Amino acid sequence: MSSSNSKLLTLSKKFYFLKKIYLFYNIYIRNYKFYFSGRTQLGEEKKLLTYFKKNYKGRYVDLGCFHPTRHNNTFDFYKKGWRGINIDLNPMTIDLFNFARPKDINVCAAISDSIKTKKLFFLGDLSSQNTLEKKHAKWLRSKFGYNKKKISIKKIKTKKIGDILEKYKFYDIDFMNIDVEGHEIKILKTLNLKKFKVKYFCIEILTYDNFSRENKKQILSFFKKNKYQLKYISHINYIFKINN
Repeated sequence: MSSSNSKLLTLSKKFYFLKKIYLFYNIYIRNYKFYFSGRTQLGEEKKLLTYFKKNYKGRYVDLGCFHPTRHNNTFDFYKKGWRGINIDLNPMTIDLFNFARPKDINVCAAISDSIKTKKLFFLGDLSSQNTLEKKHAKWLRSKFGYNKKKISIKKIKTKKIGDILEKYKFYDIDFMNIDVEGHEIKILKTLNLKKFKVKYFCIEILTYDNFSRENKKQILSFFKKNKYQLKYISHINYIFKINN
C-alpha cells in the first residue's frame, strides 16, 4: 500500500471513530432521558400502544422521523419488538437511526407528491423543522424569529411514499406516523389506501394561518372520504383509525 493510501485509510478510520462518538453522544448522552423513558412530544405513543394487544408485534412507517429516541412516536414500539420503515430527508437523522435502531429499515429521502427536484427550506442537519413548504418556512420565521440567513434554500430530489412502500413490500401497516412540516396533505393524496392497508395514522396538523387551516380541512376530508375515524387529539397530533 502506498504512503498516500495508508494516510487516507488512517484518516477514514479516525473519521469513522469520531462519527461513532457523535452518534453515541446524540442518543445516549445528549438525549439520555428519552432513551430510557420513551417520552414522546405529547404522549401520542402511549395512547397508540393501548390500541394493540400487549404482546402484539406489528409494523409501522415513520415519515419525518427526526430522531430515533427523542420525541419519537415509534421508539416504544421498536423496544417492544415492532419493526418498520423510518424516513427522513436529513442524512444525519438516518445515521442516528442506523446506529440506534438497526433492525428497522431507515431511508434518507424527501417525500412529496411527485418525483422531481424541489426547494428545501433548510435549518440544519438535525432539525425537525426543515420543510418543502415555502409558506410553512415563512411561518417559522415569524414564529421563532428566524432570519433569511437562518433558513437556507437547497435543492433536493423528492420521492413518493408509495414507491418506498412498494420497494420494501409494506402493504399491511399497523401504524403510520406523518410529521413533515406542512407537507402532509400532498403526501396523503398520493397514498393508495386500497393497495397499502393502514390501520392507524398519527399526523401533525397545525392551524396557524389560512394555509394551514386549509390543509387541516383537506386532511380531515381525506380521512373521512377513506372511512377513517378520528380517535384522539393531542394538541397538534391527530390519531385516525380505519373503520372496520
